[in-house]
Amino acid sequence: MHYKIKPLTLILILVVTCGVAWAQFAKPEDAVSYRKAVMQVIGRHFGQMAAVVKDQLPYDKDAFEFDSKVVAMMARLPWEASLVPGSYAGDTTLKEKALKDRDGFLAAAQKFEDASQELLTAAAGGDRGAIKSKFGATAKTCSACHKAYRK
Repeated sequence: MHYKIKPLTLILILVVTCGVAWAQFAKPEDAVSYRKAVMQVIGRHFGQMAAVVKDQLPYDKDAFEFDSKVVAMMARLPWEASLVPGSYAGDTTLKEKALKDRDGFLAAAQKFEDASQELLTAAAGGDRGAIKSKFGATAKTCSACHKAYRK
């Protein structure tokens, strides 16, 4: 089933990535929608990796590396949309604190980006011990950011 999802995932990635070029976020709702789409893709692929790390799914090097590539690429995308004034209101879990503590928020985002790249490097190498370690480190960056900036 994981491989059947790849074409749909790639299309979604292209749509979201192309959206960055035109993302003016004229309305806060546009920023919220964009950010949620990016986070949904990240969550889907991170969840796949989590299941492998927890031995709930068998390890497939190519599939794990693919998921880590998607997460590493998408990790760079949601931050602009997170800093749009008013985008913490409505149907979102973003706290207003992200806008008030811009430097702290962007530092947390950078930690996630860096950890995602390290996870990708480990995934490409195929060392399961390194993969588990880097996955755990990446998950900690998610948790720390969510604790501080997510409702």
